[in-house]
Amino acid sequence: MSRNQIVRTVALLFLLVFLYLIRGALLPILLGVVLYYILGPLAGRLTAKWPKGAGLPRDLAIVIAFAVFLVLAALLLQFIIPPFSREFGSLGANSSHYLAQAKALFRTIQAREAALNIPAEISGFLSALARNLIDFLAQLVRQTANSLLAVLSRSVYLVITPIIVYFLLRDDKNIFKGVVELAPRDQREISARILKEIDGILRNYIIGQAILCTAVGVMCGAGCWLLGVRFALVLGVVAAIAQLIPNIGPLLATLPAMGLALIDSPLLACYVAGLYLAVSALTIGVLAPKVLGGRLNLHPLTVAVSIVVFGELMGVWGFFLAAPIVATIKALYLELRNP
Repeated sequence: MSRNQIVRTVALLFLLVFLYLIRGALLPILLGVVLYYILGPLAGRLTAKWPKGAGLPRDLAIVIAFAVFLVLAALLLQFIIPPFSREFGSLGANSSHYLAQAKALFRTIQAREAALNIPAEISGFLSALARNLIDFLAQLVRQTANSLLAVLSRSVYLVITPIIVYFLLRDDKNIFKGVVELAPRDQREISARILKEIDGILRNYIIGQAILCTAVGVMCGAGCWLLGVRFALVLGVVAAIAQLIPNIGPLLATLPAMGLALIDSPLLACYVAGLYLAVSALTIGVLAPKVLGGRLNLHPLTVAVSIVVFGELMGVWGFFLAAPIVATIKALYLELRNP
């Protein structure tokens, strides 16, 4: 390994350790980056010269992009949040009733297992597996809700995040140039290449996941509503959020949907399983390749391991951020190892 490779690798390790140590202060920056990539295409189209764009001044284009985002957020709050709150409240109020039904169903299944002479070891393993999956899902939902409430309760984030987004949208090219110029003169070319690679990864992933989450949430929610599954809107939102977790997200979204359907009818649970399987197949086979384009370039095993590792290091946020973080680290490593 050459001297330059050693220096670059050590610098990368120090950077990762530093980011981990200040991870608690990174949340408004991460939110700002996400909004930057979401609003960036609209602001860019408004700024571009005619006929490709409206040819508006950059500041005016940013204000319009913010206004569009706020209008969409207001519509979401008005038309989605109230029915979601009602369904979620009803689910919470009747949770003891559904739990009693689930226990009765579980006892019925155990009785049938005994009639089929299933070995006690296998039966115990399956029961423990089901309980662990349910406990994990409940913990994930609880931690996600607590994290979101913690974000919304900090008014400083509501002030700092829009400021970060504004300056990222207005001065992104100058910021890029300034960061490159911080590097030694003989390292500026590789620094620019690394930043462009990371920008492409994050832009593709954030915009692509926003599209995929919306599509999956609509398909699962509408499908559950058509099948007559209770709390279809809640299940659609759960499916949309779970889509952010690669590989295991679809499974996590399927479990509560099948559980609610199974209380009503085993046949309905089979229909729901078929629905979620079809949505997953459509997402993996058609939507994800077109939307994400394979830019992360990560093996599924790598993603699975990274979810476990970053989930342990960062809590619930680690589940959602593992894939882009590992893809970014991989891009850094591949560039820095070159002499």
